[in-house]
Amino acid sequence: MRNKVAFGLLLLFISVSCKTQESATNKKNDKAYQSSDRSQDRNKVPISPILVGTNVWYIDPSKQVWDLTQQSGVKSIRIGGHAYDKKMPSKEQLIDWVTKIQAIGAEPILQVSQYNDPKEAEALVKLFNVDLVTGKPIKYWNIGNEPWLQNGKPALSKVGDMVEAFFKPRAVIMKAIDPTIKIYGPDFCYYIDEAINDLFGGENDIAGKIPGKDYYYSDGISWHRYPQDGNINLAYEGIEDFKNSIIKCKAKVDSVNALHNRSGADALGWGLGEYNAKGGPEVHTWENGQMFGGILDLCMKYGATYATSWSMFENGGNRKGTDFSFIDGKNMIPRPSYIHMQMIAQNFSGHYVEGKSTLADIIVFGSVDGTKISVMIMNRSNRPVSYTLNLNYDNAVEDKALTLLNINADSNISHSDTIEGLASHTLIFNNNDIEKVVYSNENFLKESPSVQTKFN
Repeated sequence: MRNKVAFGLLLLFISVSCKTQESATNKKNDKAYQSSDRSQDRNKVPISPILVGTNVWYIDPSKQVWDLTQQSGVKSIRIGGHAYDKKMPSKEQLIDWVTKIQAIGAEPILQVSQYNDPKEAEALVKLFNVDLVTGKPIKYWNIGNEPWLQNGKPALSKVGDMVEAFFKPRAVIMKAIDPTIKIYGPDFCYYIDEAINDLFGGENDIAGKIPGKDYYYSDGISWHRYPQDGNINLAYEGIEDFKNSIIKCKAKVDSVNALHNRSGADALGWGLGEYNAKGGPEVHTWENGQMFGGILDLCMKYGATYATSWSMFENGGNRKGTDFSFIDGKNMIPRPSYIHMQMIAQNFSGHYVEGKSTLADIIVFGSVDGTKISVMIMNRSNRPVSYTLNLNYDNAVEDKALTLLNINADSNISHSDTIEGLASHTLIFNNNDIEKVVYSNENFLKESPSVQTKFN
């Protein structure tokens, strides 16, 4: 859970957590790939084009922060949080941020206040989507931030009524200006079962149509998560912490879509508005980077629209308290969280394909986009592992000395290699070429970048 207040030149913001060596690649029948596009096979889950994202937080991020954020490849940037809910930035500040977000090729997600007059939310939709002050409309919006936490943690039985009271009037007035926008909410500080069950398909339902209209109050369930247990390995228990809530959220989305007969472009979606470790010391770790990789794996598998980490840069990147940055402040070096986001943002597209590993320490998953197959392999143990990767579930390897990895990509590729201990590799197979991106705990400790090689 997380309660946030921000620092800036004019505002005081304080945030508190609520919170190898290459081996041969075997090409059966001398064909590296089937020539047809396999991305539609086997009902593979499409990867949202704005999935990998982050949050802009403090007033006036430096040009270096914006440049590094662009280099990360993130596809969405949320403008939200506690302080913005209580005191929205000026229109000039919002225009500046939205302009910069759109200029780097990312999609802005703009939060409006749960406290201000609904007319202010209406004015923002008009400013960006009718007046087009930045040249492009904003598609994704949030209403409010962590309402249960910010309103004093009322009894969960009362939260649905509280949220419905502020959410519906704002949704009605915002969509009257632009019915095409997508509103996600209510951005609880964690997946609060009772409140979400009430708000999505329950007594205080915000997932149905606005009376007399062909569009809906809400278009997606959004929530946050910062695992608070300090005695966990984030690369293991941290990922499991998110997994439970993600599975529940996907089941809820499916049931509400069936209840309201929502499908296609009208289907209810879901997104992670904020996520990270519990605080600065945990954020600046190798484990947190692999947790980010595991979270994005789950988000792709269960069809999230976006997952926006908290945040670009905060508290000077000082590795303490409220430093939730994905850039380290000491030398402005990207952290493991940044690098894992970058590897997925730059290489994973098309459709998600699930992976299987015979070793529990190894996580493997992939994507298929036309003839390109991308695979991430994360070794969470501190020992190197030799493996054989098959890009087809039907292939089998008899060598018991190797760990067997399988990706459901319908390809005849079989690739053998070794991954270092505490390392993450991304492999991109395209026609007869293979590109590999290597990043390890050793790179992190030495503040050295990931290493990219190409071979065939």
